[in-house]
Formats: sequence, structure tokens, C-alpha cells
Amino acid sequence: FESTLTEGLLYERRLFHSSFATDDQSEGMAAFTEKRPANFTHR
Repeated sequence: FESTLTEGLLYERRLFHSSFATDDQSEGMAAFTEKRPANFTHR
């Protein structure tokens, strides 16, 4: 579909923010700071 650049950026921002609301994101960040392998649950 067609959209303007502004609409596309707003859509990308919404998806980016929603990806940071997952358990896997929290686990990934914790594993990175603790220098250990991540145990992802796909949630």
C-alpha cells in the first residue's frame, strides 16, 4: 500500500515501541548486561 513518509515513520515507531514490551526483550537486555547467553521464551 502507499503512504507518506510521515505515516511510515509513525508506523515504524509504533512497531519499535511494541517490540520493547516483550519478555524476550527484557531477557535479552539482562543477558547482555550480565554477559550470559539469553534464555528466550518467544514471548
